Amino acid sequence: MQLLDTPIFFQPNRVWRCYTGGALLDRLLGRTPQMDGYLPEEWLASLTHAENAEHTQGPEEGLSRVRTSDGSPGPLFRDIIGDEHMAVLCKFLDSAVRLPIQCHPDRTFARQHYRSERGKTESWLVLGTRVIDGMDPYLLIGFKPGVSREEFANAVRTQDSPALAGMLHRFPVRPGDCWLIPGRVPHAIGPGVLMLEVQEPSDWVVQVERTCAGTALSDRDCWGPLDPATAMDCFDYTGSPAESMHAQLAMRPRPRSRSAGGTHEHLEAKERCEVFHIDLLRLTGAYRYTPDAPRHIGIVTGGSGHLIAGDRRERLVSGDTYFSSSRIPVLEFVPDSGDALCIYVVTDGADNPK
Repeated sequence: MQLLDTPIFFQPNRVWRCYTGGALLDRLLGRTPQMDGYLPEEWLASLTHAENAEHTQGPEEGLSRVRTSDGSPGPLFRDIIGDEHMAVLCKFLDSAVRLPIQCHPDRTFARQHYRSERGKTESWLVLGTRVIDGMDPYLLIGFKPGVSREEFANAVRTQDSPALAGMLHRFPVRPGDCWLIPGRVPHAIGPGVLMLEVQEPSDWVVQVERTCAGTALSDRDCWGPLDPATAMDCFDYTGSPAESMHAQLAMRPRPRSRSAGGTHEHLEAKERCEVFHIDLLRLTGAYRYTPDAPRHIGIVTGGSGHLIAGDRRERLVSGDTYFSSSRIPVLEFVPDSGDALCIYVVTDGADNPK
């Protein structure tokens, strides 16, 4: 299709969640008013439906719609993508409260219990933080050593949220921190965290707390299509010291190239991720980018400039997302003077083994 001959940009795509947030996300996207509410996520180049049950905003919730050259809404991305499909979902996420303690399936568990080939390994790339009600931002990741399945299940039965949170490692967070969260690892995002989340393209989740931000969570919200006992089996109860958890799952940049135009880095954790790959371009001058995967999603998180592909020249500002198909062999980025143009480049595991 002709639309795939040039980079594709997207209409706004906010999604309902059971937690509140969004003020920092509004600022990133240049939207007003900047306020917290139940639309704390923006799904990017998405082919994935949001699993919101009675809270759904409509049958297309979660699906991205193309932005045409004059800025008007175009077709759904899923209706034009064809063989250029990517097995990845990217989101901006901004939390004003702690999210429920949860986990997602890995691919093995998803095949067995969700009849799905997609689990939900994800990564968190922290873009900004804020202090809310005097609380510094943090992340909860992984069980501490010695936590048993029975102890965790008992705290779930009694809805002892302080005990549940105390069973997970608490890591302070600042902009630039990056984490890999494999399927089945327990986790929760604390208040005051704006991130880019990259994940497998599913919305499967097991949540063990019954309320969030004043919203009562139903059985469907907590367990999805699973019965409670099976859902509790989704958690990996292996505990590790905090230092080991950080060493295994914190993502760090590996330099790939450097030129007068800027740097190209690959983000990786000690635990290998096979389902998606993330690179970061930090550009201060004109940069010619030849993708090493057939197709990719580019997400601008800082600075401004232009993207040139063939005879098309497109303005880039913070928060923009584009999709580049296999029909586009090379892209050129031209940053504005001043701050560096920062672009995360996302590919899926099938596209790029790295």
